Order: sequence, then structure tokens, then C-alpha cells
Amino acid sequence: MKKITALLVLLLAIFAIAGCGSDDGEEIVLAEGQFSEVDIMMHMAGILIEENTDLSVVYHDAMATVPGYNALQDGDIDIKLGYDGTLLTTILGYDPSDVPQDEELFDFAKRKGEEDLGVTLTEKFGFENTYALAIKEDFAEAEGIETISDIVPYTSDLIFGAEHEFFEEEGTMRFNPFNEYYGIEWKDARSIDIGLKYSAMDNENIDVTMVYSTDGLNRVSDLRVLEDDQNFFPEYFASHSMRDTLFEEYADSAPNLEEVLLMLEGQISNEDMIEMNYLADAEGEDPHEIAMDFLIERGLIEQ
Repeated sequence: MKKITALLVLLLAIFAIAGCGSDDGEEIVLAEGQFSEVDIMMHMAGILIEENTDLSVVYHDAMATVPGYNALQDGDIDIKLGYDGTLLTTILGYDPSDVPQDEELFDFAKRKGEEDLGVTLTEKFGFENTYALAIKEDFAEAEGIETISDIVPYTSDLIFGAEHEFFEEEGTMRFNPFNEYYGIEWKDARSIDIGLKYSAMDNENIDVTMVYSTDGLNRVSDLRVLEDDQNFFPEYFASHSMRDTLFEEYADSAPNLEEVLLMLEGQISNEDMIEMNYLADAEGEDPHEIAMDFLIERGLIEQ
């Protein structure tokens, strides 16, 4: 009986030590997203982390922007895809006009994120995925529409549709402020699931939609992305978003984590991201495999 008791105590001690190891940073949680670009970039980060550190990567289910940042602050996730314009406006509540003239928007958003919320951005990946208004190419060609200002005279006869998040009140870069800025009145406006807005354009259920400039489905649906000629939308350069204490938290288990995450700095152009999004959304390729192929092609990991 004493031997059995001693064995049980030993087993409990082993499990306790194993549990403490996980708390010390053996796992790191990356947030997947509501569209392919986020998944591709998070899997790039995950692959690089597992190739170059002793951490195990766990992927958290997708969350909307604001809940995602709340989860980041609360420690439920460790890294998510961030855009400087999103952090500036939706999360911090600033306008691009609040950025000092001698400071880049990215640097201002990064600084204010650290000061106000304890979240930060790594360096830019290279591509910018901003909001963009899009219409069918044949309509744009027939009417000579190149910019958002060009379409304003037509909007009272057009139906606008976009994903739910664009209609949210949080943040200044949303539906109502956009309409006020350009003086737009739509015939109708509809909130559409992000996965259905392209089919809604293809089926002529809506005439105009808000897209992301690096979305591969813009090509599939033959859309013309209109120039934001009055500069309503801020820049949206992508990078990792995380707590500003993250590298300290993982200093023992992954002392090179910052170096690993910076391997993607300046590596991805708009054209690169459009092509990868196209492979995921139009060709049905797996985001993890797309991420892996890109990293191998750039020599960031070995095949």
C-alpha cells in the first residue's frame, strides 16, 4: 500500500511539473482570422516559430477585430495579425489627422498602442491591405469611373453591400463616416456575410461593395478597385500585433522570439499577398500549405 501511495505521489509530481512547463511558455497562441489573409500570415508565423524555437503553436478560432484585441490584452491569445490603420482608428479611437506631421502613421499607432493599451506592432511585412470601394469592371469602363468621387453621382441608384464589421459604430473608418466624408447617399445598404459579398456582386444583388485591396477575389469577380482620391482611409500596413510584454514573457522558453517574428519584415509585397489570397479563395488551396510554400520559396525555411 505504501508503494502504491508513493507511486501516486510521484505521478502527481510529474504531472504538476509538466503543467508548470506549459505555463512557462511551451505553448504560444496565434489567432486565426475571418479571411484567408489572416490565416496565411498566422500560419507563416506559426511555421517560423516551430522551426526556430522550442515553442508549440496553438491556433485560436477567428474573432472580430475588437474582441481579438481584448483577447490579446487578456492573454487569451498571444499574437494576431495587426494593421496600423485598424489599431489607430478602430481600437485606439484616433483619426489619421491626429498623427503628427513629423511622424509616420505606423509609428504613431505603435507608440499609442503601447502607451494606451499595452499592445504593440512588429515591423511591417511590406504589403498594405486597405479598404477599397469596388464595382464591376464593365460598369466602371462604360461610365469612365476610376475614383470614389467619380461614382458619387450614381450612388442614389445603387445598392451597397459589405460585411457586418464595416457597419459597426466602433471606429471612425466605417460606413456612416465614409458616406458623410464623400457626401454619398445609397439607394439601399445591406450587411452581408463576408463569404457572400462576392457572390452578391456576381449575382447583381448589390452594385457596389467594400473590399480589401489585397483580396484575390477582386480578380475572380472582375471588380475594379476605385481610387480613394480624397484619402478617407488611412494606410493599413500589416504586421504582427501582440502585448508589449510578450518577448519578456517568453524570454526563458524562446529568447529568440523577436528575431523569429522579424524574419517576415519587408518580405511580402501587395502582389505577393494578392496571389496568395487568390490561391486560397479561388483555387481552394490550404492556407498552411500556401504559407509553407512561400517561406520555402523565400529561403526562410528549408524544404
